[in-house]
Formats: sequence, structure tokens, C-alpha cells
Amino acid sequence: MADAPVTKPRWARLGWVLFVLAGSFLAWRIVMLGMANQHAQELDDPEAALGWYARHPGANLEIGLREKNPDIAIDHLRRAIDANPSDGRAYAALGRLLEARGEAEQARQAMETAARLSPQRSDVQMEVAGYWMRQGDLDRALAHWNAVLRQREDVRARVFPELLQLAGDPTHHAAFLTLLKQPVPWWPAFFIYAATKAPDADTVRMLFSLQQGGPNASTPEMLRAHLARLQKEGAWMEAWFAWLNSLTKEQIGKLGYLYNGSFEAPISNLGFDWIVQKHPAVSLDTTATYETSGERALRVSFRGLRVKFEHLHQYLMLPPGTFYLQGRVRPDNLQAAQGMQWALYCLGNNEPVAVTDRFRGSDQWTRFRTEFSIPPSGCPVQMLRLELAGTIRLDFDANGTIWFDNLGIEQLR
Repeated sequence: MADAPVTKPRWARLGWVLFVLAGSFLAWRIVMLGMANQHAQELDDPEAALGWYARHPGANLEIGLREKNPDIAIDHLRRAIDANPSDGRAYAALGRLLEARGEAEQARQAMETAARLSPQRSDVQMEVAGYWMRQGDLDRALAHWNAVLRQREDVRARVFPELLQLAGDPTHHAAFLTLLKQPVPWWPAFFIYAATKAPDADTVRMLFSLQQGGPNASTPEMLRAHLARLQKEGAWMEAWFAWLNSLTKEQIGKLGYLYNGSFEAPISNLGFDWIVQKHPAVSLDTTATYETSGERALRVSFRGLRVKFEHLHQYLMLPPGTFYLQGRVRPDNLQAAQGMQWALYCLGNNEPVAVTDRFRGSDQWTRFRTEFSIPPSGCPVQMLRLELAGTIRLDFDANGTIWFDNLGIEQLR
């Protein structure tokens, strides 16, 4: 007897139909979202994207940012938030529009939400910083600028001028002091910018004093910029005390009319230490050699190229009176038509008040001494400079090496 045909129950056939329908719907939704994404992202056509999917968050956000009518823009931004409530950009844009419409509390909530959702997005943090500036809350604005500047060096050119303008107002100093209670990695770069660009040197003084004693203590680069600005302003005594405060007790104990004349300490290249200007035709360093009084001496080596060498100097503040400059020198096959010399100038005057003997050729260590006088007026600051002597271009063709040690300045009693 033949088996009776097996008939599938109706619920099984219904399940299969539902499965097919669900698959078709899913496929259509994938196509729809794909087309919406393509229009929104690749084709930059958010309106067409909304035609495929009205709740597309990116398209609604883009229209909300572009739309001139604030009511329409707010509607699209709220749709974007409904579809993707984790995007801080939509909240920031919504907050700006609500602020303009006078809805202060809702604007504040939107901005705070934007900052919380997008701590790593510089555009959002910049928008929130601008909001707090318009509200007159510099403390909160600085906190958001800080978040941006920690991540993005490229925005410094945009933010630093505004920060400098704010720093020029004494009513804002408390906010900067609050900021500097925490480590601020971009602060050295800002201070150097301010020291160079500030219209008023008092702004630089204020910023320098605010950072003292906290986690953003002055770096050598910052001190160099600070001293350079004070010197540019003619505040030489103030610059000298600022430099003095940066020295250790041991360094202060070795102070004289000339600093680090033994070249035992590394050249810091700032303040009233030796200042070195680099040049490819010459190398200048301190290193060990024979018959020095200590462990190091100054070595200047020329590479056979033409250079009007005057690339090592030190600022001095000698009182009026009679002095002598002394030291030890050892030329080592130094080939220079007129040789090398030390010259002392009153700052701003091209005529030296003292010039040493000239050194060239080869020799053992020898001593030199030059007497000079500082006039009673017109010479409060001086510059001692090592230079190639000469008047014509051929005089500045140099090759070989020269050493110096035990430089000092003493006053004649």
C-alpha cells in the first residue's frame, strides 16, 4: 500500500512566507541605507540621502549645519540627535542655534552634552569654548581650549592670538592662574609666542609670574624668550635678576663680572651666559684638552669656508671704572689673515672700548691681558664678543682651530 503524501501544516508554510518577507525587507533596508550613505557621504547630497532614508543622522546633521532658516535647521538637528544621540556635533550646533534664539537653559544643556559626548573632537570643543566665552565664563572656555590644544598642535596658530589678547586684560588673570594649577603641555609654546608677540611687555611679565611655583615651571626655552623680551624692552636689570633667580646656589657662588669664563659649565645660550649663534662654517663647543686649568676649554674650529665670525658673545653690566680682560689662548694651526680677537662694546655702539691682541697660527697656551675703561655715562650694558678681525672679504676665510680658557674681567683698584 502506497504511503500517503506528507502535507506541511499551514503554520509551517506561513513561517516560510514570513521568513522570505523579512529577508526581502532586510535586503531593501540594506540597499536603502547604502544609497542614503552614498548620497550623504560620497556625493555630498544630504537632501537625496533623506529621500532614501528620512532618519539618516549624517544627512540631517549636514542640512542642520547648512540651513539658513534656524527653525528648519533646529528640526534637522533634533532628528539627527534622535537617530544618533551620541554625536556631540549635533548637540553643539543645536546649542548655538538655541543660544541665538534666546533659549539659554536649553542651549547650556546642549553645549554641556556636546562637550561630554565628544571630548576628543576639536571642532566640538572649540564650539563649546566659544559658547562659554560668549557667556563670560573664561575658566570654562580655557578648559575646553586646553582639551583642544593638548591634542592638536595645528590649531595653535588660531587659538594663541585669542589667548594672548585675553591675557592682556588684568581681569582675566585669575582664569589663567586656575588653568596653570594643572600641567598644561602646550603652555611653553604659548608663553614663547606671547613673549615674542605681546604688544605690552607687562603681559609677558604677568604670564611668567603666574606659572612660577606650579606644575608649569619655566623651561630654559621659556626663560630665554622671557629674557630676550626684557632685553628688547631695555629692562636689563630686571632681566639680570630674572636670570639670576634661575641659577643654582653653586652657580651664584661663581658669579663675577664675566660668567663661565672657565667654560666648565655647559653653555646655556641664554641670559647673561655665553650666547652662541650656529653657522655651518664653524663648530663651537667646550671639551677637554691638555694643560687646562679645569676639565674643559672653549674650542672654535673653522672649516675653510668664508664667515664673518662674531657668533659668540656675552652681555655684561660693568659699572663705570677701569678694568682688565684676561685669559689663556692656544691657536692650533689657525689660518686667518687678520686672526681672532675679543672685543668689548657698549651696547648699541659699533666702536669697541677694548680689543685684545689678535691670535692666529699655532702656539702653546699663552696668557693675554687688555685694559679698558667703562665711561661714567652712556654705557650701562656691554657686550663681549669673539670675532674674526678683518675689513675685506678675504680676511674672513678661516681654517683651523683655536682654544680659550680662564677668561675673566677684574676691576683695577
